[in-house]
Amino acid sequence: MVETCYREYPIHPALASLVKSIWSLESNRTVYGALPERILPDGCVELVFHFHDPFRTHFADGNSAVQPRSFVVGQMKRFLEIAPVGRIGFIAIRFSARGAYLFFPRSLSQVATGVVDLTEVWKKRAEEWNDRVALARGMSARVRIVEKALLASLRENGRSDRMVDRCLQLIETNAGQSSVAQLASEIGASGRQLTRRFQNAVGVSPKEFSRVSRFLYVLRCLRERKHQTLTETALVCGYFDQAHFNHEFREFAGMTPGELFNFPNVAF
Repeated sequence: MVETCYREYPIHPALASLVKSIWSLESNRTVYGALPERILPDGCVELVFHFHDPFRTHFADGNSAVQPRSFVVGQMKRFLEIAPVGRIGFIAIRFSARGAYLFFPRSLSQVATGVVDLTEVWKKRAEEWNDRVALARGMSARVRIVEKALLASLRENGRSDRMVDRCLQLIETNAGQSSVAQLASEIGASGRQLTRRFQNAVGVSPKEFSRVSRFLYVLRCLRERKHQTLTETALVCGYFDQAHFNHEFREFAGMTPGELFNFPNVAF
């Protein structure tokens, strides 16, 4: 019988404000015929190290590919699905949007909306960390290795952008319902300047990130049943009408709200 073990780990104090979670998933044997899991945009960036068999990713446009040994998933604009094709074994780091760009030497716009091999980002260092994770004896050792990799990368690349951080804070506070003009005015910058710096650090524009943030707020409202109807939820969350709401939902989730909450294998 196939058994899987999911675990989350304490986060190093120096990383705690930048990393949402460090977690792992491992199976005791090969997995056959597993249903794909649908992953929705969540406003985060994720770094994954496989130490067993990589998954296959199925993209919203119909393409699919086997994942690299280690990779970065940048800011997502559409859903994707993943499925194991062997024995499961990986450790993952989920960064907050405010923290992710501090760990990478290149603009996150170059890794947005895709699954990017870590060797394209960290070069030879990625191969070194891949080998260390794969050869480690147990998950505790893998967590320590990952922490060392993150701390080293943070020391080299950790230059914060206060304008971007403030913008992310405002988007989160307003549940994605502020326009770029309103954000720029609040921060004291031009819309063009804000968009350029935000896209460089976060990977998508403030407008695109706000759309995802508003979608996530909708999901929370629906899950917690805060409003009586879908129309009421749409209006409260800043959508012009039900048609606009449905269009956004299909783009991000690939299905209607009713279908989503009855879907057998979805993560959000």
